[in-house]
Amino acid sequence: MLINNLSKKRPSRRAVLKAAAGCGAMSSMSMASTFLNLQATRAMASPSDPNDYKSLVCLFLNGGNDSYNMLAPKGSEYADYSTVRGGTTNGGIAIAQNQLLDIAGPSGRPFGLHPGLNSDLNGGTGVQGLYNSEKLSFVANIGSLIEPTNIDSYRAQSKLPLGLFSHSDLQRHWMTGIPQDRSQLQGWGGKMSDLLRDCNDPSSISMNISLSGVNIFQTGNDVFPYSIGTGGATPVSNYFANIASTNNARYKVFSQIQNDVLGEAYTNLLSQTLADTHKTSIDAAIEFNNVVNTVPITANFEDHYISQRLMKIAQVIGAREALGQRRQVFFLQLGGFDNHANLMVDHGELMPVLSNALSSFYQATVDLGVENDVVTFTASDFARTLSSNGQGSDHAWGGNQIVMGGGVDGGKIVGDYPTSLDTPVDGAGDTLNLGRGRLIPTTAVDQYAAEIATWFGVSSGELTDMLPNLSNFSSAPPLSLFV
Repeated sequence: MLINNLSKKRPSRRAVLKAAAGCGAMSSMSMASTFLNLQATRAMASPSDPNDYKSLVCLFLNGGNDSYNMLAPKGSEYADYSTVRGGTTNGGIAIAQNQLLDIAGPSGRPFGLHPGLNSDLNGGTGVQGLYNSEKLSFVANIGSLIEPTNIDSYRAQSKLPLGLFSHSDLQRHWMTGIPQDRSQLQGWGGKMSDLLRDCNDPSSISMNISLSGVNIFQTGNDVFPYSIGTGGATPVSNYFANIASTNNARYKVFSQIQNDVLGEAYTNLLSQTLADTHKTSIDAAIEFNNVVNTVPITANFEDHYISQRLMKIAQVIGAREALGQRRQVFFLQLGGFDNHANLMVDHGELMPVLSNALSSFYQATVDLGVENDVVTFTASDFARTLSSNGQGSDHAWGGNQIVMGGGVDGGKIVGDYPTSLDTPVDGAGDTLNLGRGRLIPTTAVDQYAAEIATWFGVSSGELTDMLPNLSNFSSAPPLSLFV
């Protein structure tokens, strides 16, 4: 909001409040977060070691990543992969074996990464280099489940996620960990932060910071996502926390307006609380930018929005002490994965983008000295059909995800990657293929989330409150994602 010719027309109070309500740092979620954090009755942060810092970064690959081209078998298992994907020509969606980037899999099984996953602006050869240097691992055939499922229980429609193969449903299920219910408004990231929020100093800045707007994953009962952009938090235009100190006449007039509107002692307590909350939120956004935007980042990041957002996350991490935060949860989305057509080109363009973003961010955490304290993990709606529709792949279920960080037990493929993608079976010998290469997951999102949350500091007794279906998988072995 730019104020011109103030002597002729003074903006209405409604106009100023409307501008405040529309600013990036003033979403209903961030206002609620600010209000909750500012309550006088809020418990003070428990004493803790300032060096005990951890953060999580959830990168959601929006649209359903074709993750069996991200991570594919080589050697004797390649033939089945190529067969089920229709080969490399005439509408087939297999990648030629000699183009796949070599990595070692479990029990000496040879695997390959998409040829775009060695892109790296910092010389570390991208995702391939991170895997080979044991800073990154894959979780195989993971998806939303209510309980362990096989082909018989699937056919009997026994306890299956609602809206299976639907974008909106599976995205919600991934974020909430409750695939039997569409009414959930809280995500497992938000619940996790509810449990650990007292690790941080009292603040008007949430421990959950989103670079992709309001989302269910980070929404808890007490903690909500604080939305920022690549430029940081967005305060109201021409608002200054200490505006009265300026000699600029135009700003002095605005100072009178902002104090009238945002500082007026309304007789109605709710109105006063709202005005105080607005003003505090705006001031917090300015202070947030003051400490975050000056953090130097020496790693190279490409000029793609996902890399730029990860660079901003690195800056926020670098400002953790000034922000009084020893636990942080970040969320961002990379779109473009709904590749029903033109898969080989469109997905092929996304893989180097992903590789550059992850490798640059990991290097930034090294430069900041927190590589062992930051875990980045991917999520996606679902995998895609192994068989081609003639141009691309369609909605499926179980797929492969990435976990990255210095504390990750890297260089591994954990979970169960089928030894044959043409005739995939589970450990009991039952087929995993629901048709067209839609694989029943053998690892649940709950197990993935539980290991990540445990690393983050959630106790074993609190996990089932966060993930109510987790006890259904208690007999499953741990993924052992961390050192």
